[in-house]
Amino acid sequence: MNCRRWVCLLLTVAIALSLAGCGSIYDKEYVVENDYIPSVQIPEDPGDKIAVHDFNGLKRALLALVSEGSAEGQLVFDSEYASDVAEDMASACWQVRTQDAMCAYCVENIAYELSKIVTHTEVKVTISYTEAGENADSIVHMQVAAGVDQLLRQALSDGRTKLALLIEHSSYTAETMGDLVIGVYRRNPELLPQAPGIRVNMLSGSGTQRLYEINLDYGMDEEELAARREELAEFDPFEADGLEGLDQVHLALAVYEYLASHCTTAPNGPGSVYSALIEGNTNSEGLALAFVVLCNRLGLDSQIIYGQKNGLNHSWNIVDVDGEHYHVDVDAYSEAWPEQGFLLNDEAAWLTYRWDVYSYPRCEGELLRDRLFPGPEMMIDTAAVPDETTQEQEPVPLPPQADEG
Repeated sequence: MNCRRWVCLLLTVAIALSLAGCGSIYDKEYVVENDYIPSVQIPEDPGDKIAVHDFNGLKRALLALVSEGSAEGQLVFDSEYASDVAEDMASACWQVRTQDAMCAYCVENIAYELSKIVTHTEVKVTISYTEAGENADSIVHMQVAAGVDQLLRQALSDGRTKLALLIEHSSYTAETMGDLVIGVYRRNPELLPQAPGIRVNMLSGSGTQRLYEINLDYGMDEEELAARREELAEFDPFEADGLEGLDQVHLALAVYEYLASHCTTAPNGPGSVYSALIEGNTNSEGLALAFVVLCNRLGLDSQIIYGQKNGLNHSWNIVDVDGEHYHVDVDAYSEAWPEQGFLLNDEAAWLTYRWDVYSYPRCEGELLRDRLFPGPEMMIDTAAVPDETTQEQEPVPLPPQADEG
């Protein structure tokens, strides 16, 4: 009797549970698995957002933001991105800032904020720039250094105080770039009243990428620089002399005699074009630079030499007349012996002068003193000049700039 009562009680409980709808113990028999479609996906056209698929693409995206000068950007990493986004962001920001010359120059800091959204990750990037980076659009981009001379010449002509060059493949050091600037000035001394002060900062990127920040100091304010340039531009010592019809030899002679008679020189005098042409007081470098300017105006090709005279640092010129190169030293002129500094070939000049014979054109023209300066023959040293192909005799070391004693 008792067993029958317990069986009835158990049946009653089971029926009650089934009527109450409690079927959790049968759930797995009714589960249907379908692909879940999220409510948010990466759009095919992300608009202002940059889609990132791998680490190299991440670095390219950061570089693109910097090159555009963007203060903010939005990156989208899809679900198939293979690496850890947080780790890659930290690594990419560090590499971009340290291995790219432009970013090292322009970027002060890169911050980012990650947001995980179901199937992808979005990163908000915030970039702060250095003072130089605020003017990143003025950086000149070049693949190779070809054409740098023209850019430097234009910068000097415009009176710019700063020039930034990003060259993807360059072997120039900061010192080499500074030498290029001063070389451009010395070939074109009419651009400025005096040589500029030059300071070059160089930043290296990966490979041979280099960024050069060239700072130029003209030694005067913008107004004074413009005024002196105007004085030089208007200065024309031959305006009333009627040099038309003269051959190149006599044009060079006119420049030689004018500077010799209108400039006084001293070893410690100011060595600038302005001091020579406008003030009439200079040193050998100022005379040589002025000779280049006046020859240029008369259509003659001339360049300045930095060498030695009687053992002291000295500057003079090489001029091309009728297809031959000659030495000209205005500072050597004297009324008693005017020919001693004019149209010398290497053999005649080697008596008094020393220069790096490998860095300047050979001067092998016939001496013209008998035609130009009738009178007693000038005594010259017939000592042989070092031949360019001779390896045993080294040229005399020369300083980069004239520094007369």
